[in-house]
Amino acid sequence: MDSSEDIVLEHCQHLLVNLLYSLAGRHLELYEVENSDGENKQQVVSLIKYVQSKRGSMMWENEDPTVVRTDLPSAALLSALVQSMVDAIFFQGDLRETWGTEALKWAMECTSRHLACRSHQIYRALRPSVTSDACVALLRCLHRCLSNPIPPVLGFIMEILLTLQVMVENMEPEKVILYPQLFWGCVAMMHTDFIHVYCQVLELFSRIIDRLSFRDKTTENVLLSSMPRDEFNTNDLGDFQRTESRGYEMPPSSGTLPKFEGVQPLVLKGLMSTVSHEFSIEVLSRITVPSCDSIFGDTETRLLMHITGLLPWLCLQLSQDQVMASALPLQQQYQKACSVAANIATWCRAKSLDELATVFVAYSRGEIKRVDNLLACVSPLLCNKWFPKHSALAFGHLLRLLKKGPVDYQRVILLMLKALLQHTPMDASQSPHMYTIVSQLVESTLCWEALSVLEALLQSCSPVQGGSHPQDSGYFENGADHEKTLVPQTSFKARSGPLQYTMMAATMSQAFPLGAAAGESGIPPRDVALQNTRLILGRVLDSCALGRRDYRRLVPFVTTIANM
Repeated sequence: MDSSEDIVLEHCQHLLVNLLYSLAGRHLELYEVENSDGENKQQVVSLIKYVQSKRGSMMWENEDPTVVRTDLPSAALLSALVQSMVDAIFFQGDLRETWGTEALKWAMECTSRHLACRSHQIYRALRPSVTSDACVALLRCLHRCLSNPIPPVLGFIMEILLTLQVMVENMEPEKVILYPQLFWGCVAMMHTDFIHVYCQVLELFSRIIDRLSFRDKTTENVLLSSMPRDEFNTNDLGDFQRTESRGYEMPPSSGTLPKFEGVQPLVLKGLMSTVSHEFSIEVLSRITVPSCDSIFGDTETRLLMHITGLLPWLCLQLSQDQVMASALPLQQQYQKACSVAANIATWCRAKSLDELATVFVAYSRGEIKRVDNLLACVSPLLCNKWFPKHSALAFGHLLRLLKKGPVDYQRVILLMLKALLQHTPMDASQSPHMYTIVSQLVESTLCWEALSVLEALLQSCSPVQGGSHPQDSGYFENGADHEKTLVPQTSFKARSGPLQYTMMAATMSQAFPLGAAAGESGIPPRDVALQNTRLILGRVLDSCALGRRDYRRLVPFVTTIANM
């Protein structure tokens, strides 16, 4: 209906009118199934007249989604037409299902990217029932698209993710656990550093989390049993699956999965971008649960990093000069923050951290009104429980957020740093890293807050007792492997502030290299992220016997499309 060829456009419109008359109009004439006021007949007549009125012109603009523009006006018009047709041909009870099946087949196998996109839009308008085969087949389409992630293909990936979102919405909540490959498919896709794809994946993941229960061990056990592994035994799936796996065009068999450190680090990295920050806050809010450490993160540090990740956002809701743009009104944002604080309190109680729980209960009840009051209560409790053993982990996250995250967070992060430094000794070898980043703000409007942090840093500098913790130190220095993929770190050149700090200057030569331009193999971070994403998603599909379509028949245009 948006063809640039006049003859195609004319014939399609004529065919649609004939179909509507033959299927709907004739049915009404022959069987007189209309209701008393002729509503059904009028609906069909109006629809036919609408299509006829467009004769000779496109029904909507010929446009395709891009990675940054998925909400197309033409898609809304197409969806409305599809709904009208289903309503008009109401007596064909299985139309929504049969048309949905055909639309999905076109969406996955059509040689034209444009028609495949339109087929995804038709499927979403129909919202038919969901099958495991369909979900897995779409994950296979995602995997194939990642073999050529040029802009047109990335736009199509967004269509696939939107369709998966609709599928999850159509599932009964208690049945989502029957689709663990969707959960792990999201985890695989979180390794991407295509920021808008990452945001769409978090949207999908939020819908999945909303429909899973973490109150008992059942969900955790099911997810753990389906977790992608390197040691997966293909003998369990028989000859067909082994043959299909070889046809995946998978990375070399010598490739090994990156160490899985839980979902939490993959979500925390989204806080470092203004584009994905709110999406990450949404997911973190949903996984504020005391269970499933084996899925979400390290038992010893997950609560610490959850609080560290959400505390700047919780502080911002108390800030009188909050200016951060949000989809929610300020009052709704605050109510949501109170709900999240209540969940953190529940988690703290489950860990026998009663004093910390009391603070977050007070927040949830609106009893804490000021940022400085909140930090004065939380900081000593965090430090007593986790610092200095895991201080590098928390400080590393806050410094990356200060450097890369939304500007609106800079003030509350500086206040957090100051409050934490007042209650923990700082390893002298880590101090230059903090100095380098914080000193950038000495000449900004946050001069006073930055200077206060530097003063607290000077006062807290002392060798950390009890030995070093290399795994945490590495996180502080370069960031977790997962975090480097979303926003590749680059060198951050220090400017000299108006004040010189003798002690800092003397130790600046020990500063950590902030850049992580390439891995040990010399592969650029973006390529590493893409390789990890495909590898993990491939392992998810290897472990699934469903969706047995010929891999090379899926999204055939991916291998031939040019970069536009």
